[in-house]
Amino acid sequence: MIHPLPPGTRDVLPTEMRELRALSDRLRASFEGAGYGEVWTPLVEYEETLRRGDDRAARAGVYRMFDDRGRVLVLRSDMTVSIARLVATRYGGVQPPVRLGYFAHSYRAVERGRGQAREFLQGGVELIGPAAAEGDAEVVSLVLAALEEAGLRRHRIGVGDGSLVRGLLAELEVPEDRRGKLLEHLSRRDLVAL
Repeated sequence: MIHPLPPGTRDVLPTEMRELRALSDRLRASFEGAGYGEVWTPLVEYEETLRRGDDRAARAGVYRMFDDRGRVLVLRSDMTVSIARLVATRYGGVQPPVRLGYFAHSYRAVERGRGQAREFLQGGVELIGPAAAEGDAEVVSLVLAALEEAGLRRHRIGVGDGSLVRGLLAELEVPEDRRGKLLEHLSRRDLVAL
């Protein structure tokens, strides 16, 4: 190939782009119909902001660069920290709940040969304020309804609460010294290592 793409990236041609746009428009309409206002955040954040939000994410998997003053900037690898920063800085006087939606590209450094995307379009919602169980139920219900309305039938919902997995490992009496490595393999979805 004369001009190869970096591993984990791809071009999207017109036919697929129309499908992607139609899908994101249907999801966006579902989110907005449920009261989730769409926001846009910068592609870059200060690394310090990312560390405050998720130190684990700040240490691995991000692309770093420097601004003109030498401060470390990172390309966002996930929207959650950017949304948390936005709420903390722009929604200080707003009564909860705060319902926000987004569609934006995110970027992650990935291991070679794993077939993971470096650049991906991430769409979702963030609900800030209600009790955990109530908020989780609202978001899961919304996402299931939005996927149905968008015509996506083969989907799975994953629970990303690390305390759930840690509790399960404790209940199964997995030795303490082995839990960290197991959690690492689970987070990377490395089934062979498990």
